[in-house]
Amino acid sequence: MAERLDGSDAPPHPIDLFEQLVREVEAIVQRLESGDLPLAEAIREYQRGIELIRQCNEALDQAELQINQLRIGSLASELETKGFYDLANGDDDLPFS
Repeated sequence: MAERLDGSDAPPHPIDLFEQLVREVEAIVQRLESGDLPLAEAIREYQRGIELIRQCNEALDQAELQINQLRIGSLASELETKGFYDLANGDDDLPFS
């Protein structure tokens, strides 16, 4: 698991994790492209790269989920501030229009 820069035990933020995983994938690609690896090691590196790419996709999914939650929270806050009743009664100044 990736260690946080702030020293906490909390899991890394998806963006931090994504960037770390991309660096690892880039290092694997460089080793594979060098042509210096024996076949068995090259296959292991390739398999590791595939797993890292899966983890990258998961980190991106988590980041997207976080963004969607922030959007929903922002909209809910605006509805609270504006007042749902005003919006439901034809107020043309909708926060999402």
